Amino acid sequence: MSHPVEIALSLLRAGNQRFAEGRQRPHLTPAQRQQFVDGQQPWAVVLGCSDSRVPIETLFDVGPGELFVVRSAGHVISDAGYASVRYAVEQLGARLVVVLGHEDCGAVAASRDGDAPAYLAPVTDHIHTDASTLALAVDQHVRESTAEMRVWFDEAGFSEADVTIMGAAYELAGGNVHWLD
Repeated sequence: MSHPVEIALSLLRAGNQRFAEGRQRPHLTPAQRQQFVDGQQPWAVVLGCSDSRVPIETLFDVGPGELFVVRSAGHVISDAGYASVRYAVEQLGARLVVVLGHEDCGAVAASRDGDAPAYLAPVTDHIHTDASTLALAVDQHVRESTAEMRVWFDEAGFSEADVTIMGAAYELAGGNVHWLD
């Protein structure tokens, strides 16, 4: 079921706190699986990196049906990624979109350092950073991706009342998400 943005954000923050503290809830009993047979109503969308160290549903301590997750290397927003996010907002009712980066992101590092193999150009060509550290580069890229997502939704006729777009970054060792907006 979709929630107002303030409730969705508080659920993400509380879930991340449980995860960081090692107090996750059990998910997906047989009865809960039945809730999702007839469809989905995620209450938030997360556009995150495809890095295997960033288990999005786990780090927000949510079960199936709660988040609509779109992943790409470096959380780069492609046309397909934007279409997926828009589908979750327009068709499934999610009102909160989170662009989630993470520390030690290989795609951001490769772009920043200029040493990416040529085949990664569709990813690294979309990452522009001049930050002095990788952590700052990740935050800068999240902010730029968040701004890009806002422009796309604005051009499609959505207002801030329709969708709220926020940036965040995940800390691998501590498990905490810090919010950039």
